[in-house]
Amino acid sequence: MYDLINTKHYSISDCFEYLTKPENIVQYDCYMENKIYVDKERIKDALSKITYPIYHLDFESYNSPLPRFFGERPYEQSLFQYSLHKEIAPGVCDLVKDHTEFLAKDHQDHRKELAIQLISDIDLSKGGCVMVYNKSFEKTRLRELAMFFPEYKEQLDNINNHIFDLLEVLKGSSTLYKEIENQPKYTYYNNDMHGSFSIKKVLPIFTNLSYSNLEVKNGTEAIVTYGMLDNLTKKEYEEKYLALRVYCRQDTWAMVEILRGLRKLIKEG
Repeated sequence: MYDLINTKHYSISDCFEYLTKPENIVQYDCYMENKIYVDKERIKDALSKITYPIYHLDFESYNSPLPRFFGERPYEQSLFQYSLHKEIAPGVCDLVKDHTEFLAKDHQDHRKELAIQLISDIDLSKGGCVMVYNKSFEKTRLRELAMFFPEYKEQLDNINNHIFDLLEVLKGSSTLYKEIENQPKYTYYNNDMHGSFSIKKVLPIFTNLSYSNLEVKNGTEAIVTYGMLDNLTKKEYEEKYLALRVYCRQDTWAMVEILRGLRKLIKEG
């Protein structure tokens, strides 16, 4: 990056000769021609692999420099919250009625309580999948819970084995797609993403929703807010606790809405 700046290459429009990856060529073309890149056939193929009901899952965690609880290591992502939306059929999901959640009320060890409720909330006995956005985080947290509480390992492993990553639908993955040499992995790219596939960048493209109007706007603010819970007045606590619930709920509702947008996209044209 610094070499490009030092040679007066300040914009993607100046750097075409340095772009070697097909994905970067897609970004360049979208920028230069002000267009949207869509591979409808691959998106359609990926969505056909989804089984219902979908349990849209998102975790929040606190990475303390000193281990908080038994079995944890320094800076381990210690779970304190999850949000879950259940979509029983394509597009059939309500923001409030089809939502369940867990949020620790204090800084005591509530991991087992979280694991038990999660197992109760996700019923895969008749099929379905667990949808996440960037599966490495959720899959690692589930493996850790199974290690901490081996009596629930079978149920937690079953949840883990049903993970479906919505990020991979957009960004590409050998898990979902057969990779073709010299072809981009991306199935979708929009200039408004500015090179990022973050859910906070993708959500406004498919909906009018945004995180900017929330009191807790991102994962860092969620960590800070949770960290201060034990030092708040009763009124402050109630406000911050609610803000954490609303933020995490938006993360799973965002997946419902993005998936809805993708379904609509492949039907058009």
